[in-house]
Amino acid sequence: PDLISGDMESAMAVELNPWVEYEFRVVATNNIGTGDPSVPSRMIRTNEAVPKTPPANVSGRSGRRHELVIAWEPVSEEFQSGEGFGYIVAFRPNGTRGWKEKMVTSSDASKFIYRDESVPPLTPFEVKVGVYNNKGDGPFSPIVVICSAE
Repeated sequence: PDLISGDMESAMAVELNPWVEYEFRVVATNNIGTGDPSVPSRMIRTNEAVPKTPPANVSGRSGRRHELVIAWEPVSEEFQSGEGFGYIVAFRPNGTRGWKEKMVTSSDASKFIYRDESVPPLTPFEVKVGVYNNKGDGPFSPIVVICSAE
C-alpha cells in the first residue's frame, strides 16, 4: 500500500514479479515532514512461477536459400519468472495443420534458423514463439506470417 497508518507494524507487498529479488525500506511522514528511509531489508526473492510474458516483435529475417529465419525480442530477466527459461518456436507452412516445435534453451536468444532443403524460396509460414521455464509453459506470441529465404 502507498500509505500505512502509524499504528501498523506490517504491510503486504502485492503484484511483485516472480523470481525477482526485492529489498524494502520504510519512510515515515507526519505533519512536520518526511524522515530518512530505513536501512534496506535483506534481499528477498519471490517464488518461481510459470512465465506470463511472451516475446515481442516476432518477425522474419533474411537468410540463405532453404532457411526460415525467425527472430524476436528476448524477454527481459525480470519477466522470466524462474530458472530454466527458454523459448518454444512453433511454425508451419501457411494453411497447413500441425505445428513443428523447436526448443531454444538460451534465455537471451533472439532468433532460430530452420533449414530444410525441400522448402522452396518465399514459402509463407505461420510462426509463433512461446516461453517456458522449470515451472511450465507460458503463452505464445501472436501468430505472424513470414516467408522462407530467397
